[in-house]
Amino acid sequence: MTAMDLYHDDVRAPRQTASPLVLGTMGWGTDGERPVRAAAALDAALAAGVTVLDTADIYGDGDSERAVGAALAGLAPQVRDGLRVQTKCGIVLPGTRPPGAAPGTCPAPTTRYDSSPHHLKASLAASLERLGTDRVDTLLIHRPDVLTPVEDTVRAFLDEREAGRVERLGVSNLPWERAQRFHTALRSLSADGTGLDCVQVELGLHHRALVEAAVLANHDDAVPTSGAATLPQWCADEGIALQAWGPLGQGRYTRRTTDEARNPEQDAAVVVEEIAERLGQPGEAVVLGWLRRLPWDVRPVVGTMDPGRIAACSRADDAAAALDHSDWYRLLTAARGVPLP
Repeated sequence: MTAMDLYHDDVRAPRQTASPLVLGTMGWGTDGERPVRAAAALDAALAAGVTVLDTADIYGDGDSERAVGAALAGLAPQVRDGLRVQTKCGIVLPGTRPPGAAPGTCPAPTTRYDSSPHHLKASLAASLERLGTDRVDTLLIHRPDVLTPVEDTVRAFLDEREAGRVERLGVSNLPWERAQRFHTALRSLSADGTGLDCVQVELGLHHRALVEAAVLANHDDAVPTSGAATLPQWCADEGIALQAWGPLGQGRYTRRTTDEARNPEQDAAVVVEEIAERLGQPGEAVVLGWLRRLPWDVRPVVGTMDPGRIAACSRADDAAAALDHSDWYRLLTAARGVPLP
């Protein structure tokens, strides 16, 4: 087994390794046909070797976590033990009451971010109840709460880890500087020096900020996102898994179109189709292979519930191995819609 096969060694929880793909469950639910579709998606993911499930407390107002818990409860113990579950907390949506809020508390009037110790602990307790378990593998801070000191959030996480309710900490949608602060604080405050497990960002052909920050350095088109050029390599150097949410761009590059007046996205879809046919790979594998070809060990979070698309996504590493420099830059240029400088 090589380093690419391992996710992030953690002396506290070595029993599982993480697959190159993560199965996102944002669309899962407990009503209508969604439980049946979720079960089919999980079966396809297991067949493809996926070992990590991703959810969040706000997905479907908790319905995603309930569906994940129900699906996991139906698995044989040895299969369940091979899966890692990660959830997120830290966003309070309009019209909702935060977990643990006092009776009579008014619903939130606007979206806000909350990584305070009270909110983290209450959110985790609510997530565990919905998931039907007493422990989650990884808890991610969903968005940056600039009003809460990083160290306060880390100490609250460590309290929960000491109580056995969570193993690892991750962050999502944070700039590099704040992710680094979480990593440094966690290493400093934890008894075993454990750092962040994962950093999750939106990344794909449709959302190329991290890539273009590096590719377009010293050019006016360079993306000004804070720390974008530093974050991916820093994660790789520190052994932190870089997870990419929304990597398929909601299928915009794998849908056939007959529109003669093509826009850049449709042009990119044509390039994806041409390369997929030449390599003998599905279009989804080519789109994800573009990410996997990067030297950062990017882990795509695939949110489709279609078993066929999940199977296609599982061939991403095969497509990555077949993509050469010309293919990779051709995809980038097509997605941008303009040539590189």
